Amino acid sequence: MGCLLFQVLVLNNIQLTGLMNPYYYPLFVLLLPLQMPQWACLLLSFGMGYSVGIFSNSSGLHAFSTVAMAFARPFVITALFPKTETEDVEELSIGKTGMLNFILYAFILILIHHFIFFVAEVWSFTQFYFTFIKIVLSTLMSTLLIIVGEYLFLRKTLR
Repeated sequence: MGCLLFQVLVLNNIQLTGLMNPYYYPLFVLLLPLQMPQWACLLLSFGMGYSVGIFSNSSGLHAFSTVAMAFARPFVITALFPKTETEDVEELSIGKTGMLNFILYAFILILIHHFIFFVAEVWSFTQFYFTFIKIVLSTLMSTLLIIVGEYLFLRKTLR
């Protein structure tokens, strides 16, 4: 709920030169429990994306890209983390996986989300370079925002 409110009340009102759109709400998908069934992850991701889309007037783009991110999540987890490393962990966070592993995990999934979102938004190759730069800059900005948010939350829980 906090991700949704932060996204729609704060980040949706920030304009960064039209090249960077920071999205914080993908953190919701990143932190879903590992033992949750895939169908539940997809359903919750759809709900989050649809909710952001309602406030953003994006006609389903957020829902589509968030569900795609949730669909890719198990494959990314399998590729990045050995089975023994994820057996005793409920969720993948900085505190559980370490900074570098979480950054890589978050970056890959956010890149998937942003690629699908911005390509579907433009739906044309006429602005290929602009869209490519927008994907890269927004992915970097969103990843940085999520890492800072996670780090601040981690520090709070360690006190």
